[in-house]
Amino acid sequence: MAAILGIAAAWEPLFAQAKPAPNGDALFAANCAACHGSDGRSGERAPDIATRREVVSRSNADLIRILENGLPGNGMPTFGYLGRDKLMALVRHLRTLQGIDVMIAVPGDPHLGEALFFGRAECSNCHMMQGRGGYLASDLSSYGLGRSVQDARRAIVDPDRKLNRSAQYVSVVTANGQRSVGFIRNEDNFSLVLQTEDGAYRLFAKDQIARVEYSNHSSMPRDYESRLSSKELDDLVSYILKTATEERKTAKDDDE
Repeated sequence: MAAILGIAAAWEPLFAQAKPAPNGDALFAANCAACHGSDGRSGERAPDIATRREVVSRSNADLIRILENGLPGNGMPTFGYLGRDKLMALVRHLRTLQGIDVMIAVPGDPHLGEALFFGRAECSNCHMMQGRGGYLASDLSSYGLGRSVQDARRAIVDPDRKLNRSAQYVSVVTANGQRSVGFIRNEDNFSLVLQTEDGAYRLFAKDQIARVEYSNHSSMPRDYESRLSSKELDDLVSYILKTATEERKTAKDDDE
């Protein structure tokens, strides 16, 4: 009997090594995507965990603790029942979505792309990059984290493909016929906050609004493919992706 037990003990590590590693992609799709979105960049019930600095800058150990214990005050459930191996696989997949430790070969010259961003392409009229630029549209400093070259380029030349409600112009028409154009920044059952093109915020009570007209188009220009050459688009994409990598490195250095 002792000999048999000894043989079994000798084989145990081999069986453990043969056990397939958990699939982080599948685990994320099954447990996280419904709330955080398939790419981790927010869904209907939970925030962005792919590009938010406060999430990206957390250590792996912190992320595993959150998964194990949840965040009861924020509606984040516990996933400790999945076990340590699966939680580690989830965190590894999240790091991939965040673009951490993933090398992306950029197709153009980021220095020329920077000149385009703040120059002829006029991206900075609406978007901010590392503290420079406009404030009407989203801050793109971390936009490139976890994004492929193809995704970033497609977002530029086809901005309506994945239309975000907060990124489209709307017209708010009041009961007395006044019209205001801008972006919805907040809305609940009783009020709506509109940011107009001059940057000002206007608060409307719902009972004062006759209708809200959605443009069904992104505020981004839809002619970049004709305005910019293929080389210039490559340069612009390279600048966006490179900046996100530098932003991540700065966050990591600050933590250390």
